[in-house]
Amino acid sequence: MARTTTILLVGGSGHWAGRENHAPALLEMKRSGWPVRTAVVCDPRDPEKRARDEDMTPLRELLRTDAPEWLNPDGLSHAELEAVLDRAHATHRFSLVIIACNPVHHRDYLLWAVSRGISVLCDKPLLVSEGAAYDPAAAERIIGGYAELGRALSRARTTGPVHLAMPLRRRANDVYRSIASEIAELHGAHGQGITSMQLIKNGGLFRHPEEYLYGDAHGYRNGVGALSFSSYHYIDLLAWYLELAPGEAVALRVTNPYVRRVGEFLRTRQATALADRIDTRGVRIPDLPPEALAAEADFVFHLELLGAAGQKAGLVTYACHSNTYSHRTVGLQEFDRADRQPFREKGRMSQFTLDINQGSLQHIGVFKNDVVGEDYRIRVQRRRNPVISAEPYAEEVFHNAHAGSSVTPQDVLRAMVRLASGEAAPSQVADRIAFFEDQRLSHHLFGTFYELIAARADAAGPAERVVELAG
Repeated sequence: MARTTTILLVGGSGHWAGRENHAPALLEMKRSGWPVRTAVVCDPRDPEKRARDEDMTPLRELLRTDAPEWLNPDGLSHAELEAVLDRAHATHRFSLVIIACNPVHHRDYLLWAVSRGISVLCDKPLLVSEGAAYDPAAAERIIGGYAELGRALSRARTTGPVHLAMPLRRRANDVYRSIASEIAELHGAHGQGITSMQLIKNGGLFRHPEEYLYGDAHGYRNGVGALSFSSYHYIDLLAWYLELAPGEAVALRVTNPYVRRVGEFLRTRQATALADRIDTRGVRIPDLPPEALAAEADFVFHLELLGAAGQKAGLVTYACHSNTYSHRTVGLQEFDRADRQPFREKGRMSQFTLDINQGSLQHIGVFKNDVVGEDYRIRVQRRRNPVISAEPYAEEVFHNAHAGSSVTPQDVLRAMVRLASGEAAPSQVADRIAFFEDQRLSHHLFGTFYELIAARADAAGPAERVVELAG
C-alpha cells in the first residue's frame, strides 16, 4: 500500500474545489481505499461555514472525514504566509498542494511548494499579476514568473521527483485529443502545418454592473478580467495544435487589434438591456474602482505565422466576447452581494467556433453552443482532399462531451495524488496530464497577450511581440 498522501488544499472553500472537482475526486479515492487525507484548507472563507450555507455536499463530507485545519491567509504578508505554511508543513508533511484560489495569488503558493520539494496541482491560469490589464510592469511579471518557477522546479528536482501540473480538461478530453490526432497525422504524413486557425469564444456571462465587484476568483477587482478566467483553456488549445503541426512556421508575430474594457462596456446599452428586464428595482451604474473598470472584457489577438526567412506562413486568430447571448433570467439578489452564488449559474454560456485549415489538404470545424451546467454537445466536421483520403468527409457529435470523456479533471487529480505518493499514474491518464514543461508556448502566449493589453493602456507600449514556436 502506498504511503498516505497528505494534501494542502488552497482555495478549498470555492465551488470548483469544494463541490465540482477536487473534493469529489478526493472522496472517491478515500472510498476506494487509497490513503489520502486533506490535512489543511487554506482559504480566507471559513470552509465549515461555506459547507453549511451552500450546496457543497462534497466539501461537507471531506470536512467530516478528514477534519482539516483551517488556515486564513487574509491580511498576511508574503513572509507571514510562508511562515504559516512552513509551520503547517512541519506538522503535516504535505505530499501534494492543490491550488484553486484566486489566480493572482497562485505564484506565492507555487513557489513556496516547489521550493520545498512538494508536488503541485494548480488550476488555470498558472500565473497572472494583479493589474496586468493596464500596468505594463505587472504584465511583464507573468512571463518572468514562469521563468522563476521553472528555475525553482529544476533546483527542487536535484533532490527528488517534484511534479507540477494543471487539471486542464481539454488536454485530457476525448474530443480535443481526437482533433489533435487528425492534425498530427496529416502533418506527419504530408508535412503540412496549420496555415489558418480561428477561434471565436462567446462567454454569455451577464453581470449586473455592480456584480463586477463580486465573483471571488472570477471577479474584476484585481485588475484582470476575461483573459484570466476561461481563456487560458483556449490559448492552450491553440498552442497545443500549433506545436503538433507547425509546418514551416518557426515564430509568431502577436498583435492585439481590439480590446474593450469593463468601463467601456458599461457605457453601452448592452450593459443594461437585459438587466432592465430581469430586475424590477432598476439598474444603476455604480462607481466601480479603476482596477475593475480597466480590466479586459472582450479582446482579439492575431498570431501571424512566420517562416525561417520571415515569410508569412499563415494566421491564427483568437476572439473572446464575454457579453454575448445569456440565458440569465434572475436579477440581483441579496446573496449575490455575499458572493454566495457562483456566476456560472447566472447565465453563463459555453459557445465557441474553431476553424482549422492545414493548407489545401485538411479542414476541421468544431462547434459548441451550450448553457454552462448542461450536458455539453460538441460537433466536429473534418474534410480531407480526396487525393489523400478515401474518406474525404467525416462528422461526429460528441454528447455529454465533458463529463463523458474517458479522462476527466477528477481523473487527473487522482493521478497526481498517486504521483505525489511515489506511485505511477494510471496508464490511460498519464499522457493526458498537462505538466508545466508541456506548456511553454501556452505560458508565453498568455503572458504576451497581457503585455499587449497593458500596452494599449500605455501609449508608449509596444504594438506587437514575437514569440518563438520552439525553444
